[in-house]
Amino acid sequence: MTTADMGMARALNAALRDALGTDERVVVFGEDVGRLGGVFRVTDGLRDAFGDRRCFDTPVSEAGIAGLAVGMAMAGWRPVVEMQFDAFAYPAFEQIASHMAKMRNRTRGALPLPLVVRIPYGGGIGGVEHHSDSSEAYYAHTPGLKVVTPATAADAYSLLREAIDDPDPVIFLEPKRRYWTKEPLELPVRTGRFGTAAVRREGSDATLVAYGPSVDVALEAAQLAAAEGWDVEVLDLRTLVPLDDDALAASVRRTGRCLVVHEAQGYAGVGAEIAARVQERCFDALRAPVLRVTGYDIPYPPPLLEDAHLPDVRRVLEGLHRLLPATAPAPAAARRTGGAVAATGEAGSRTLLLPDLGEGLAEAEVLEWKVAVGDPVEHDQVVAEVETAKSVVTLPSPYTGTVTALHCRAGAVVEVGAPLLTVGEETAASGAVLTGYGTSGRAGLRLSPRPSGAATCAMTDAAHDRDAARAVPSPSRTPLGPAAQKFERGQRDTPAVTIWADTEADLLAARATLGTGLMPLLARACLDALAAFPSLNSRVDSDRGELVRLPQVHLGFAAQTDHGLVVPVVRNAGGLGLDDLAAELRRLTGLARRGTLPSEHLTGGTFTLNNYGGFAVDGATPILNHPQAAMIGVGRITDRPWVRDGRVEVRKVVNVSLTFDHRVCDGGTAAGFLRRVIDGLTSADLPGNQPE
Repeated sequence: MTTADMGMARALNAALRDALGTDERVVVFGEDVGRLGGVFRVTDGLRDAFGDRRCFDTPVSEAGIAGLAVGMAMAGWRPVVEMQFDAFAYPAFEQIASHMAKMRNRTRGALPLPLVVRIPYGGGIGGVEHHSDSSEAYYAHTPGLKVVTPATAADAYSLLREAIDDPDPVIFLEPKRRYWTKEPLELPVRTGRFGTAAVRREGSDATLVAYGPSVDVALEAAQLAAAEGWDVEVLDLRTLVPLDDDALAASVRRTGRCLVVHEAQGYAGVGAEIAARVQERCFDALRAPVLRVTGYDIPYPPPLLEDAHLPDVRRVLEGLHRLLPATAPAPAAARRTGGAVAATGEAGSRTLLLPDLGEGLAEAEVLEWKVAVGDPVEHDQVVAEVETAKSVVTLPSPYTGTVTALHCRAGAVVEVGAPLLTVGEETAASGAVLTGYGTSGRAGLRLSPRPSGAATCAMTDAAHDRDAARAVPSPSRTPLGPAAQKFERGQRDTPAVTIWADTEADLLAARATLGTGLMPLLARACLDALAAFPSLNSRVDSDRGELVRLPQVHLGFAAQTDHGLVVPVVRNAGGLGLDDLAAELRRLTGLARRGTLPSEHLTGGTFTLNNYGGFAVDGATPILNHPQAAMIGVGRITDRPWVRDGRVEVRKVVNVSLTFDHRVCDGGTAAGFLRRVIDGLTSADLPGNQPE
């Protein structure tokens, strides 16, 4: 076993070396693969190690190389041949399509054809014509061929070893731009068989489907999308034939949205086949059309235009913007020319750039700043006046938050696209649905910039005055936010029932005043009840008709901040004693109020504690936080008449409710759970001092 940082070229070399050493039937040949070691040095040193009968050069004849490989495979050898560049393989296509792909069928299975055609493919290296192309659709469309394209060095080694061992012809497409990108690798390694895709990044909002050279682009786009509040999954197909339909469908069913990325032209490409399969298998789960981001439908351009042709992170983010709900932050809209353009800086901040003000104007003078560093700004609030050669223009902010930087002084002349000011945006609401907290913008929702931002900027002060004089009051409109979507889905998809009971709260109120606090006591009682009734800590997999019991309790709770409601999540809360639980609740509440709560503590809750007593509410019937199965609600503690030992006394009383998904348990289980919570709140012994 050897461990080292290595690129794909070296991993492929190791796979060939190991295959040659393991099986004497393996031979490697092609143009310049012997003495030179290949154009990309993938076969470097193999001729010296195994001799020129096992690794040898051929004439410059791709059709001859392919034909020789067919004959040697028929004679019992396992040839591995190299086509120097993707487009160089086209002269061999007749041999590949007419003979390699059909030999097993032609002999009714009597004659396997174990051979591998290695083809460096794709762009990213500035290759001239015939040296950069994305030809995967030709091979994937040809029955009888297996088509493989690794995205990592580990997959390159593993898939090539499997390709050499396979009894059928394999087209092995090697992304040229990945040859020298290093990663830690321990050899030998096997990462998965043909026909198994790999989830490179888990997510819940959308699935990015990619392969080969596009996987890195998809991962980078997903990482940037995470800073915008989107949770994007990246699925690396690894093999195009056979295609992992199960993994593809499972991923899209989890997220409800699909965006396919590849370098080849879009028309009749692999992405079209993927889109069709997703449509056929996942139609009922799709929340948006399947989209593609591909190369353009043109011959591969010269090197200077390569970057404009290849799908990049910007184009993938634009695709995600089209795919995801309008209430999510809009990176594409924030970058488009002619609008209130934004540059992405630190997570949670946006920089307003000078927009295109029309009429061919290329610059403007900043006359006056209407805000200073540290000032709060609202969506559409005027932040600056600028003067062009045509008029004076007011610039509104497309963001809500706090000004963290002014990038030029008043009186400066700036060009279109230059940075003006940076806004640190308010933390987005978690989207959790808790009674009494609502869906308004003050709950931390970030609203997308209005599409008419450029037109607004182009209005002069005089035009503003005329419009004000003519204005007729009209209804105001505010986009619905993530919480509204949670309300809708929870109400539509979950057969929820609410039960409740009043209970004495004298001990609870007394304990809350002794330094422990009310929330830790409520939380500890819920956790003890979940340990006794684990079916309430679960979710329903509607697609499979299964109840999924979750091994850990991730407890969500409401925290009111200056930005509105935030619902932090205490990870693995069931293992915390009362003191540790109280400390974690205080820590997460403090982070939420400072706007620095990590993303892992904003999502993933499995059970929610809803304390609406702070709104002077006695009881409520909340909507569940999909996909959670249960939620405890606690009202205010009030003085009420209470019968004890046949006498009416004034006691402190609280209403405790349980809203639960009736699919996960019956009423008896739910009532037992609620009673267990109440017993924990009213017991003379403080519950849960020891971790479970």
